Amino acid sequence: MSTLREWLTDAGFDWANGRIVYQAVAPDAYCPGWGSPISGKFIDSTHPVLDEQFESGYGAPRCPRIIARDGVAIYFPGQYDGSTWLERIVIDLDKYVGADFIVSPYPGG
Repeated sequence: MSTLREWLTDAGFDWANGRIVYQAVAPDAYCPGWGSPISGKFIDSTHPVLDEQFESGYGAPRCPRIIARDGVAIYFPGQYDGSTWLERIVIDLDKYVGADFIVSPYPGG
């Protein structure tokens, strides 16, 4: 089981200065990753969706729909065949070039 709070913390998200958008899906939607959003809103670090546990393995993308940004990166769920993880794109594109580059994300589905 996973939570968004764990994923964002592990990715180094700046909780004090970051912003998070949550997109809710209909309560009867099969799963958030394949459901159409019905609303979008900014949430803070106390929002309960951040602590909801969900299966991140294969089957269906159960991770809640979010996109987050802090001073370093943009964060969002990636999925392949229902298996989900957190992607992180560094805002400073210079970090992706040179001898000590970081690997660019390559989410798939």
